[in-house]
Amino acid sequence: MKNLNSSCFRKCSVYFLPLAATVFFFIESPVDALAEKHSLKIENATLTVVFTSVPSENLRPLLLQWVTNSARAVESYYGQFPVQRVEMQVELKDGQGISSGETFGWRGARIKIAAGRSSSAATFSNDWEMTHEMVHLAFPTVAEKHHWIEEGLATYVEPIARVKAGNLAAEKLWGDMIKGMPKGLPEPGDRGLDLTPTWGRTYWGGALFCLMADVEIRQRTRNRKGLEDSLRAILEAGGNITEEWELERALKIGDRASGVPVLREIYDQWKATPVQVNLPALWKNLGLIKIGKEIKFDDSAPMASIRRAITAPTQTR
Repeated sequence: MKNLNSSCFRKCSVYFLPLAATVFFFIESPVDALAEKHSLKIENATLTVVFTSVPSENLRPLLLQWVTNSARAVESYYGQFPVQRVEMQVELKDGQGISSGETFGWRGARIKIAAGRSSSAATFSNDWEMTHEMVHLAFPTVAEKHHWIEEGLATYVEPIARVKAGNLAAEKLWGDMIKGMPKGLPEPGDRGLDLTPTWGRTYWGGALFCLMADVEIRQRTRNRKGLEDSLRAILEAGGNITEEWELERALKIGDRASGVPVLREIYDQWKATPVQVNLPALWKNLGLIKIGKEIKFDDSAPMASIRRAITAPTQTR
């Protein structure tokens, strides 16, 4: 979740502070909590990870590897980590699981998230929330009415980045999209993405915008370009979470990078008008076949090459 109150694939090194040299300090909170800090280096980026309380000896490496794997996934999509510095506050709670993720850009990039002390290696391996929050770092802060592009991008890019990094199966990605994308379709009374701030339209409507843009860019460029090329260009132009931009500026840069005005055209169509999408036809053309709970691929489908390209590994910078 990107907070609205804010106005490594090539090399990845984890620097653990030795136990004898671990830095402890107090942070301001309703109850002073003894915190532990670690620094993770990914290319030219520094991730400062702060635990609000000291983790167990077994939990500490799982937490740090979780952050590292998520960062690698994001770098695999964008070709670089989105910001040079980010502070990540991990609140340790009783129980299992990951929750309460928030990302901020005001006064520097920050992520807050909670993790259960009883979480297993499988919990962290299957988690999507940390990658989702890190994707938020890679897009500028825009007006509140465009919150759908911020959450939609994180919803769409997160699983693709994890597939590219080898952390998620492509079948799982497409199965989740088949299940989730209908939640983003307009309902009676909807007035377009900029005017319908419901949960479904914000998260899945934004993700559907990204999917349709990705497919359209690849169709028009004969698969030479995709949405990731547009998003990389926006990031390289300085468009990360610490910057406030007009949405039109980001779309213009993205379209220039792809060479086709897809982002602008779809935005103009969807911003104030509820546009329906024939999802069953799209899945069929992409070569997606759902058999019970399983997803099978039909590589003879008209857009099977586009489906494969969306999740294919890409080079880092």
